[in-house]
Amino acid sequence: DVNDDAPAMSDEIFGPILPVLPVRGPADAIEFINGRAKPLSLYVFTKEDSVAEDLLANTSSGGATVNHVILHCTVPGLPFGGVGESGMGAYHGRASFDLFSHRKSVLKKPFAVDPSAMYPPYTATNERILRTLY
Repeated sequence: DVNDDAPAMSDEIFGPILPVLPVRGPADAIEFINGRAKPLSLYVFTKEDSVAEDLLANTSSGGATVNHVILHCTVPGLPFGGVGESGMGAYHGRASFDLFSHRKSVLKKPFAVDPSAMYPPYTATNERILRTLY
């Protein structure tokens, strides 16, 4: 019997509390979820794979578990983290390293003038020239 506007429905919960809200159907659940800040976790309980897929495809959350709670946090290789107001990035295993690393994209081009073969129209001869140069 939790109300939609209860603090447990708007603040992150770090304790043994799990608000459960009945909905008339998947469309109502999607509307309810999308009407609020993105949750850190989304838990879907259903026997129908299509319902789970619909909810996962049409909502955004940091992580999700189908037919269980919090289990996704316990898998070491499965990244865990938020999106939007619930946080940025993910951690666990390689995801932790990637989160605290910055991959800088760098393209290095020789200082020389671009050969005309780099630009259309592309021909077999142009391709051969470019493969030789680069």
